[in-house]
Amino acid sequence: MDGIELKQKLLNGKKTDRIIFAVTPDLKRAVAEMARQDCVSTSAFISALLAEEAVRRAAQ
Repeated sequence: MDGIELKQKLLNGKKTDRIIFAVTPDLKRAVAEMARQDCVSTSAFISALLAEEAVRRAAQ
């Protein structure tokens, strides 16, 4: 499975679980602004970042 297929598999599945973690208000604002610039929700932005990292590590 190539990187694109893996990322699609990770992002296109049914969302059934949540990860909850604490951040500082400054980090929350920074992430929200980056998501806004990319025209995606904060959740989608974070998920995409995590999927990209998972693909990168799988390729190593």
